[in-house]
Amino acid sequence: GEANLTFDGSILNVTGQIRSTGDVTAFFSSDERFKDNIKVIDNAVEKVSQIRGVEFDWNKTSEYEEFGHDIGVIAQEVEKVVPEIVIDRDDGFKAVNYQKLTALLIEAVKELKEEIKELKKDR
Repeated sequence: GEANLTFDGSILNVTGQIRSTGDVTAFFSSDERFKDNIKVIDNAVEKVSQIRGVEFDWNKTSEYEEFGHDIGVIAQEVEKVVPEIVIDRDDGFKAVNYQKLTALLIEAVKELKEEIKELKKDR
């Protein structure tokens, strides 16, 4: 399709792809004052255990075949565990917000640390 770009002084809207040869950096506000109903992620280790970290080759169906061999996760697996970080794109394919996996991994590490502490105590 045809790309469309609009800018109203504070928001850039793009219909179509944005490709960059350099890094694209975005900061989402993590300020507590913007958040309600805050609670720690439950059963983080169990959730992480349902997601595979995989290596793979991009295929012709994707737009990324030129990138060849890569690593990542499978959107359908992530969606079963943390659906809030998976979207259905306009083209019908799924995409994962990788940045948000960090919160899940942080809590998984903390759960494992507690488990190790308990095991050491029982010695």
